[in-house]
Amino acid sequence: MDEFENEPPRKGSWFRFSLRSLFLLMLLAAAFLAGRYGNRHVFPSQLSGAWEATLPKGFVRTVTLTHLEEDRFLLTSGGSVFNGVYQWQGDRLVVVQPDDKRMIGLTWKWNDGSMVLVGEPAGTPTGSSYLGTKMERLEELEGSE
Repeated sequence: MDEFENEPPRKGSWFRFSLRSLFLLMLLAAAFLAGRYGNRHVFPSQLSGAWEATLPKGFVRTVTLTHLEEDRFLLTSGGSVFNGVYQWQGDRLVVVQPDDKRMIGLTWKWNDGSMVLVGEPAGTPTGSSYLGTKMERLEELEGSE
């Protein structure tokens, strides 16, 4: 007679969770994802207004975004190479009709409440690179001072 005959059979699974453990794991995953992606969605209507653009060399310009129709915006700033009509595409503002025809390819990316220039024309037609220019809402900057 085998000595283990009277013992209950062992469960073959090493991967066991109680409902409490599973709930806790789901809660941690949701908290992680909420922190990572929670503030990234923006509606085009939220983009209109005054912004402050800080160029890579430290120059600061006031920029105005005006909602034209659906997903189109007019970006204006005194003497700015950024001026033109843009289209909102997902989380990016892409120039579709630049005032300066050399500036086709300008792309701003939404980044947790601000916009960062992530695309510009090849070959820097104006002689300077503007990649990394950051636009922040003027109202938010005034409130933080």
